Amino acid sequence: MSFKYKIAPLCLFLALGLNAQQELMQHSLTDLWHSTSLNPALFPEGKRLALGLPAFSLDAAHSGDLTYNDLLRKKGDRTVIDLSQAISRLDPENEAYFDQRTETVSLGLRSPGGKWAFQIGHAIQLNGQINYPKSLAEVLWNGNAPYIGETLQIGPQVDIFDWQELYFGVSRQIGRFSLGARVKYLMGVSALRSDADHQVMSIYTDPDIYQLTLTTDYAFYSSSIISAIDTAGLGFDFVTGSFGKSPSVDNPGVAFDLGFEARLSDNLSVNAAVLNLGGRITWKKDAQYYISQNAYTYEGVDFPGTDLINGTDSLDFEGKLDTLNDIFQFAKQAQQFETTLPVRVVAGATFKLSERWHLGLNASYTDLEGRSSTAVGASLRWLPLRWLSLGAMYGANSRSAANFGFHLAVKPGPVQVYLLSDNLLNAFSLKSSPAVNLKLGAALVF
Repeated sequence: MSFKYKIAPLCLFLALGLNAQQELMQHSLTDLWHSTSLNPALFPEGKRLALGLPAFSLDAAHSGDLTYNDLLRKKGDRTVIDLSQAISRLDPENEAYFDQRTETVSLGLRSPGGKWAFQIGHAIQLNGQINYPKSLAEVLWNGNAPYIGETLQIGPQVDIFDWQELYFGVSRQIGRFSLGARVKYLMGVSALRSDADHQVMSIYTDPDIYQLTLTTDYAFYSSSIISAIDTAGLGFDFVTGSFGKSPSVDNPGVAFDLGFEARLSDNLSVNAAVLNLGGRITWKKDAQYYISQNAYTYEGVDFPGTDLINGTDSLDFEGKLDTLNDIFQFAKQAQQFETTLPVRVVAGATFKLSERWHLGLNASYTDLEGRSSTAVGASLRWLPLRWLSLGAMYGANSRSAANFGFHLAVKPGPVQVYLLSDNLLNAFSLKSSPAVNLKLGAALVF
């Protein structure tokens, strides 16, 4: 009988590069049109019309120093999983976060009098939060033999979902102050979320007679990702869909952004915003609830782990077990559920040291159902030419006290093209870095 691990490696791979989004650097560039995504009160000064072309942002990090290259290696003409280096770098409990956003198109318009400004747009977003024990990786790689007499918890906590949003925003300028608000209609695409009340999945091997006991009280929700669990003759095999499907109005949600900007003097301005207030998606399309509550004991069973993961070995129970369905017995029922968007608070101040040199201070706070992270940064911006902007930033966040960012913005005529990162050293090394932060985009502003 083949014992196929599917969901655990999936969680580990998604965790590669998965603490929370900062975007400190972008928040200090208020003259860029895409900075309105962080504060609906912002609109490029002196401009009347903006067309946002596609923009892409990625922020990902993993607790500790685990990277993509720590998990995979070439073996002949195959790429295989190799956890031998990764396991030593894991904490007893590991956390990962992933946030990817693509702004497909947006339009901004300032009224003839300059007091009102409007914006509409569309964006695609993927957000993931994964918590998993080190023992999950240990069992997957080493098998159960090294852990005789130990009870290993292997159940991951997963909250991954992607959605699309249509938004409309308005801002009002009152003297030196600008107030903005934005409403976002959310359309869920797919989601996978474990049930916090059912998180037990454990393995115990008896030291005397080598009985292997698998115990489960584990449950999760799925919408358009996992459509079935087939354990008859195939082992523990999930039949999965994929991310990137079409959004559905059957998975609706709404969120609000609020912000302000205050130009306290010709040289000093401050701004702040709260994003995703009330953000919540109700999953109805293909929404299912899976739960397994069982305990099963095998006599004298030892499974190898390493070769099993890479498909070069199999687990033979010698007829003692006809199907792993006897262990997991996932019961499935249609049930809608909800996911919450991360609430973010961003704030910043900019001081013009001169026409060519600007000093910026920024802060960001993110909260997702009690899991929070904070980041602060200081940046220095140089404008050697009217159409060229260069900048550097030092930032500290919940994961690291030493992050060095950089931005390059080119603005010939109405064109805006920019590249920025809050962690430049890791921006272009996705496979060899435990954290990645990158954003690039373009716009036409008149």
